[in-house]
Amino acid sequence: MGNILLPTDIRRCSGTQSPEALGSVPEKANPVETIPTWTGRAVIRSVDQLCKHPTYAELQLAVSPIQLAALKRLGSLAFKDPVLITREGVIIDGYARKEYADSLNISMLACVELDVSEEEALRVILNKHRRSAGWNDYNRIRMASRLKEVVRRGARANQQAGGHLKGSSKLTEANVRKEIARAAGVCEGNVTKVDQLFNADPEVLKALASGEIRIHRAWLWRQLAWQQQRERLRQHRLRELKREVCTLVHKHLARTEAEMKSLMPAELGHLIQGLSTMPLGDSATSESIPIVRIDAPGPVVFLTRELYELFSRKTASGEEHI
Repeated sequence: MGNILLPTDIRRCSGTQSPEALGSVPEKANPVETIPTWTGRAVIRSVDQLCKHPTYAELQLAVSPIQLAALKRLGSLAFKDPVLITREGVIIDGYARKEYADSLNISMLACVELDVSEEEALRVILNKHRRSAGWNDYNRIRMASRLKEVVRRGARANQQAGGHLKGSSKLTEANVRKEIARAAGVCEGNVTKVDQLFNADPEVLKALASGEIRIHRAWLWRQLAWQQQRERLRQHRLRELKREVCTLVHKHLARTEAEMKSLMPAELGHLIQGLSTMPLGDSATSESIPIVRIDAPGPVVFLTRELYELFSRKTASGEEHI
């Protein structure tokens, strides 16, 4: 039978509490229009009853490895805050915690349940994940775009009420683009660029969704043939790989240089003499040290880490002095 995790604040609560206390629900869930602050109800729900928002599932979004790694480092503290859900069990905030609970065979989780519609839940999701790992600008724009029809209806209604409906289709679309950008937390220009990626290669779109490339880079490639787009993506990946390798090499060289120890010839002789009498094990008798010749530029002495640490300990204890 799976475990049941009950955060401390959930154990203490009864009835209803403010969502700020239970699940950190923002007061204004969506910049498009003001959403009231809901009262969350503390519940214990089966992990199997929790599901993805339809838009989240449709866009094939997933929890990033960075998020999961961060939760694993927290251990049981990862479940300190309850999962935020709708009454139907749709997850608003807590996708990574749900996945982590599945990996640990945890059967029940403490949740805060909000009585909101699917559309309102999407708005809260967008607001709560403005800069979360895995929720990059492209993914947030794709999610916010599911609100386009709702925003269009609202924009037309506002224009009609103000007597500006005639010849206002362009104005309406401009309003929609502006509100989608606000909902996603991005600039309007990026919303326009994403709308213009209808001819983008699927592999490029996958790279966008994973955060491998930025919106502007994919937009610059949009008019190329798919094969050319993939070639540009391949070249970009090679450059990034080269940059990563160079960074790792520089870090290794810096660490190696920090560990290097310069010796004068007389000190080197003392070192060799010390090594000749140094016992390598627990026994009093010294073991032989193999000497390997390597081709390397300049007069350099290489020591294995084990031998260097052994000599350093003996030097620190005063048995040998260099």
